[in-house]
Amino acid sequence: MTTILRTLLLHAVILCVMQTSGVRIESVPGSVEQMIEMKLDGTVSLICRHKTAARTDMELVWLRNNALVKLENNNRGDNSSICVTPLTHEDNGAIFTCQRKNDTTLNDSVTLNVTYASRTNGSEEFDMEEQETLVLLCDMYANPAVIVSWEFNGTQLEHTAGQVIVTNDGFTSKLTVNKLDMDLHRGTYICETNSPKHGKQRRTFIVRVKERTIRFPVMPIVAGVVVVFLTILLAIFSRRKKIAKCFK
Repeated sequence: MTTILRTLLLHAVILCVMQTSGVRIESVPGSVEQMIEMKLDGTVSLICRHKTAARTDMELVWLRNNALVKLENNNRGDNSSICVTPLTHEDNGAIFTCQRKNDTTLNDSVTLNVTYASRTNGSEEFDMEEQETLVLLCDMYANPAVIVSWEFNGTQLEHTAGQVIVTNDGFTSKLTVNKLDMDLHRGTYICETNSPKHGKQRRTFIVRVKERTIRFPVMPIVAGVVVVFLTILLAIFSRRKKIAKCFK
């Protein structure tokens, strides 16, 4: 009975220490999860509170993606804070960890989830000639990720349809039309991005295609004319010298 009682008391002491000793990160704006969702260009403050029943002079350190964050000397005590502003694309997915300097097992971490919409809205116009290559670019860089679709004159385009090829690299959706045909490819192209958080955005491309213009090689022609002119001039100059000798 005594052994059981001692064991229960030991567990109670351990539980008490766990509840009164440790490190916890709080955020402003607040969040109860380990993931803090914020908008691009916003500001977030992270506050690290150190709870201990024994000592109050423990030093705290901050890490960003395992790299040490530089702190002022007066910002390393039981309550340490850092501010991230303005939030950028690079801050998305960043992991901030606060821990005791002399005991890294006591730590807490949060991950930033920075949301932003793609910059899709707008319009562009293109004047092209037959047989040229048309390239249309549509921004799709967003968090959460967007679904991209293309239309041509009101009809949805497949990713690869004949001379039309649609690709993306996660940042930009690219529509390419090889060897433009005036009858087949002139008209209105629309890129639409659909986000579960930011809704739909559309970019319109007005493409005009005309018959191919036959271009003469102007520079070679000019160069040829200059050479011929200089040759004739040199010939006349040489002829004049011979004629002058005859009259002496």
